Amino acid sequence: MMRLGLACITLLFPLLSFACESVNREQCKQRFIELVSYRTEAITNAFGDLLGTLPAALTVRFAGSKELAATDGKETYDQEHRALVFPRRLLSSKIPNPLRAAAYYWPFYENEQYRSAFPVVETIDQLIWTAFLQEAAKERGLSWPHKDCKSHDLGKRLPCEMLVEGINEHLKEVRTPIFNANRIDMIWPEDFARFRRSLWNKGDQVYLDVQRYGGILLIGPIIDQFGVPRALEYIAQTPFQVEDNNMRLSAQRYQERAREALDYHDYNSAKAYD
Repeated sequence: MMRLGLACITLLFPLLSFACESVNREQCKQRFIELVSYRTEAITNAFGDLLGTLPAALTVRFAGSKELAATDGKETYDQEHRALVFPRRLLSSKIPNPLRAAAYYWPFYENEQYRSAFPVVETIDQLIWTAFLQEAAKERGLSWPHKDCKSHDLGKRLPCEMLVEGINEHLKEVRTPIFNANRIDMIWPEDFARFRRSLWNKGDQVYLDVQRYGGILLIGPIIDQFGVPRALEYIAQTPFQVEDNNMRLSAQRYQERAREALDYHDYNSAKAYD
């Protein structure tokens, strides 16, 4: 219902844009920082408070390609200084005009024109979510994405990638993609060793289907029950692994443990409040 309401807002704002070509670089920076502020507001309005996990004093700064060499020139979250770091080249990106249109989250994903016209909005959103997930993971001494996402061992890498892919789908896709959720045997292979032997490489479609659809089914029920901020905090703090060579059993266990942990947290929070 909320998404339908926000969709109507797209009718209120014409598809205008502003590209910073001013010689006054500081003005360009201030407009970009204002856009980041609006997107932070949009995320909070759409999903609720981010549990105090995201630092209130987040700063925004801009860097050249040399400073961002470690990330191939891409934006990054500087966890030590709690700063969202963007490449300077993004200052010339087209941004919504009026800027206040950016205070609404879903129109920029529902409307394909908006999404293609203002890719910088999605870039900003992604970095804000990354900061949230990294801060949540840090509370348990972990990194985000979890280290297994870089593993050469498919058995470790794929489960990790499922969490990442599942989160991306729930934060960016308005509608769940159509797939046969009844074919759990293909989406969550019960004989994981046999599944691994059937693959040529990680670009195989069957691999990508497990990565994407398996991830959607894995975290979807947790988000539905506990909401995005709490579910994502748990996921950031809890790696997913294949146990007993059975991904279906492992996924069900992961969901059960999430419910137990989050229900326990709810109970203790309510008890402390009383």
